[in-house]
Amino acid sequence: MKLLLCSDFYGIGIKYLNKFFDNTNEKTCLFIGYASEDDENMYKSRVKDKLFELGIKVKDLTPNFKNNCKIDMLYVRGGNATKLLHYLKKYNQFNLIKDLVENQDVLYIGQSAGALIAGNDTSWTLRSEPYDVDLKSLYGKDALNGFGWVSKMIFVHCSKYRLLWGEEQIDGSQNWRILNKEFYGDYLKDRKIYNKQDYVVLGNNQIIYQNGDIQTQKILTYDWSKIPFTKKQPQYM
Repeated sequence: MKLLLCSDFYGIGIKYLNKFFDNTNEKTCLFIGYASEDDENMYKSRVKDKLFELGIKVKDLTPNFKNNCKIDMLYVRGGNATKLLHYLKKYNQFNLIKDLVENQDVLYIGQSAGALIAGNDTSWTLRSEPYDVDLKSLYGKDALNGFGWVSKMIFVHCSKYRLLWGEEQIDGSQNWRILNKEFYGDYLKDRKIYNKQDYVVLGNNQIIYQNGDIQTQKILTYDWSKIPFTKKQPQYM
């Protein structure tokens, strides 16, 4: 099984693709964006552009998707985890993804919400990111369960402070800028509800990756100072 889980893929996770693939053959990535609150934004376009630079062909997962080509990797982007599960189940694609990862050796790249649904339970996110659809009434008591490849809950973006990002125009191009800091109170309170053995913490600068045995997961750290920003470097407390 191949997993690459992170809070941030463009800045950090993409640097670890070479642990799974070489660049000798063209690869195809199935891009899953159901968790997003908007259809297009800078993060999405940057990820797609970077994958293209690496010689990776990107296809979007749509409600009527037909699996008629070889898929090498899945990219599941961030946003609202419950919304993500809702549409995967609504379009009968949850089991499609599960089969691709478990039986067809497809790399699963999970970013933020995409990472936490790789765990065994996503229900904690409803307190921090409410969703107005009752999935359990639609899909049964296990509707908020993740794929279970990591046999615990996964908390993402676990820095003491959360950076909220926006977009700005500089010389006609979009660039990151830091809008403000927000204390991560909800996530900290959520974690206190559970025993520590029930969850794993995935910081903004950490990666969970595994290539093969589900037990061989590693958490790596990355130096944020190496990432170029147009404004002052983010400071994590």
